[in-house]
Amino acid sequence: MANEITAKNVGIYFNTGTTESPVWELAVCSTSDGFSGSTDAVTTSTKCDDGWVSSLPGDKSWSFSHSALASSAPASGQMSFKELETLWINGTVGEWKMESTDEDDNYYWFGTGWISELNEEAPSGEYLTVDITITGTGTPANVEAT
Repeated sequence: MANEITAKNVGIYFNTGTTESPVWELAVCSTSDGFSGSTDAVTTSTKCDDGWVSSLPGDKSWSFSHSALASSAPASGQMSFKELETLWINGTVGEWKMESTDEDDNYYWFGTGWISELNEEAPSGEYLTVDITITGTGTPANVEAT
């Protein structure tokens, strides 16, 4: 059990700087983060096939998911839920990454994307939560550029 990646070390970050001089801020200290990729199937079946579908890989898409407790006063280097709301309102397209803070973990995803979904919920007797989906545009990278 010494090589497993600890989820507590994994976070989603937004570049508030430039591509040449990035400033990575944690997107609200999360309760859950995720990466999802999918590939559309292109059916290649014909009328001459024996009833079995043939297919090949088509277009790919990817997204990040992020859930957090809303904080009006986040720690230094962290974005507030209000900043995430503003990114969504403005339709900001920017650089995002999901990585582990433990360099030995070798867990990394990077890409350009925008917040396509924003959900906030405040159930009775609980705390305000914020959930976002970041839809990627273009090809993601799973290895940090050197």
